[in-house]
Amino acid sequence: MKLLLLDDHKLFGESIKLLLEEQEEVELCSYATNIDEFFKKLKNDVYDILLIDINLKNEKTGFDIVKQITEENPNQKIVILSSYDMDNYKDRAFKLGVKDFINKSVEIEELVFRLKEVNFGKINNKLVFIANPLTEREVEVLRELIKGENKKVIAKKLFISERTLYNHIANIYEKLGTKNALEAYNKAMEIGYINPVM
Repeated sequence: MKLLLLDDHKLFGESIKLLLEEQEEVELCSYATNIDEFFKKLKNDVYDILLIDINLKNEKTGFDIVKQITEENPNQKIVILSSYDMDNYKDRAFKLGVKDFINKSVEIEELVFRLKEVNFGKINNKLVFIANPLTEREVEVLRELIKGENKKVIAKKLFISERTLYNHIANIYEKLGTKNALEAYNKAMEIGYINPVM
């Protein structure tokens, strides 16, 4: 297998590259620490599987990269390799066409086994059922709410009435089982609606 890994944590990236290259099933494991380098390598070579982290020290996330690649090449096999394996992240990744979602704490033997399965066409992307998901608008409201601006300003910014804003806030608190904006924000981050602060 020819692999290309994108991960901005250099120590982890270099370690996993070395470990993978020691495996007889792996012909090559290229490694990129940033998005530009990753796309340059992708342009210059063909890889069986792309391994992508979600949280990158960049404006773009792994999800943005996956979306861009699958739009240009829907047949490219992509696996998410991340320590953030929340249900909402998995759901989002699989909807984008990712073939597997693997936690970074995985043993090397299991990682290789799962990559082999993906390479042979097996997809390990069971969509996760999220009982009462937040809507995109509710996530947007929550992001604005945590900035501490008053409700009138937020409503104006989002082009909605204050009454609609209060309805959204009530729905967010109810869905997340929280009582205030800070609790809601932390819970939303914990389950993957908002990218963790790096």
